[in-house]
Amino acid sequence: MSASPKLRLAIVGGGIGGLTLAVALSHLRLDEFLHVDIYESAVKLTQVGAGIGVFPRAWEVLKDLGMAADLEARMAPSPLGIPKPKLAFSFRKSDERNGFPFFDLIIPGEYATYHRADLQEILLNHISSFVQSHLNHRLVNYNESKEEIELEFKNGETASCDMIVGADGINSVVRKVFLARIHGLDSSSEEAATNSAPVWSGTSVYRGLVDSEIIKRELPNHSALTTPLMYCGKNKHIVTYPVSQGRLINIVPFVSELEKEGSALRGPAIEEANLQDFVHLFAGWEDEVQCLIKNMNKVSRWAVQTVNPLDTHATERVILLGDAAHAMTPHLGSGAGQAIEDAHVFANLLDRLLRQGSRDIHRVSNAYTAIRRPIARSFVVGSRDQGIRYEFNAPGFEDIQEGDAIPPDRLRKLGKSIEEGWELPWKHSVRDDLQRALDIL
Repeated sequence: MSASPKLRLAIVGGGIGGLTLAVALSHLRLDEFLHVDIYESAVKLTQVGAGIGVFPRAWEVLKDLGMAADLEARMAPSPLGIPKPKLAFSFRKSDERNGFPFFDLIIPGEYATYHRADLQEILLNHISSFVQSHLNHRLVNYNESKEEIELEFKNGETASCDMIVGADGINSVVRKVFLARIHGLDSSSEEAATNSAPVWSGTSVYRGLVDSEIIKRELPNHSALTTPLMYCGKNKHIVTYPVSQGRLINIVPFVSELEKEGSALRGPAIEEANLQDFVHLFAGWEDEVQCLIKNMNKVSRWAVQTVNPLDTHATERVILLGDAAHAMTPHLGSGAGQAIEDAHVFANLLDRLLRQGSRDIHRVSNAYTAIRRPIARSFVVGSRDQGIRYEFNAPGFEDIQEGDAIPPDRLRKLGKSIEEGWELPWKHSVRDDLQRALDIL
């Protein structure tokens, strides 16, 4: 057994990133060296949102964590009977009555889509008992001293740790205090809040699920029953794919106002929505789109926000993970995937350090931010660029209006640029990134 006291690690946030970190630490069997607590603001661990894509880089991590069998059991059926789907999305020009396909994105590697609740359940089932969860613990502040970090929660309770991981999402309290400390600000000040606030991308997204049987009754051969799709149009697009073994269809319409990109959000970031709020925006689109939208229920509207680039994702004892560090638009389906990668790299760095008998945790922080910051930043930029392409706003499409005919050669070139943009989630291995991080350590 280790002669030193266990390092106390606090994970703030029980979303995909925080839970993946808990699984990674469990998988590495670090109970000899660590005491781990997860602090989650909710009174019950539930996932907001609906569908989530797990692309090759993230799949590689989850497979290394021993979850492949459980994940494969929750996959939507492949339209070709292939257990590991290769077709990521079929792209259609849909902002006209007779829509048509113009590009199929084939990703070499393992890829699948899930309901977020399914992925969360799998993660929870792989967490060891040495990781303790504390619900109804919303962080409001933390204070660092030479000896430890003290955490303050909205419910009046306090706790202490040696190292804190901020996996608390786009409105991260950990990020706010983290940046305030770096810039010499009072963390409770308005300036600190403004300095760490997310910004609006100019895009709003409507999320909903539909029972597949409803779509089958109306359009028995509807493409979305078996195929992941991108229905594209000027300033708008719809992402849809089957989840929960094909019992449900995840439907996500996007509406963009590019002139508002980077502005402060006015109004709530998430709210309930009615079909009347957005269905008219897709009037004149093809029949498959009309069928999906009119059958959406329990719809929520999300303002897609991002986080301005940070100079660092870690200090000696504070780590930012996932959206807290690099919230991005969802156009590469990689926000959760990047959180998963963060968790994997951090856990393995910590494992290497502790098994060397060292407590110099600043070495972990330095290696983590040196590797993960530029990679995550490339996904932030790449995801934004893809959204521009999906909505016919790429360079050379300035003259295109909704419903306009687009010459086939221009659509072929657009498809090629989309394909090149999608190389990020699969072209390079996370294992190579991890090895570079371990080499720095």
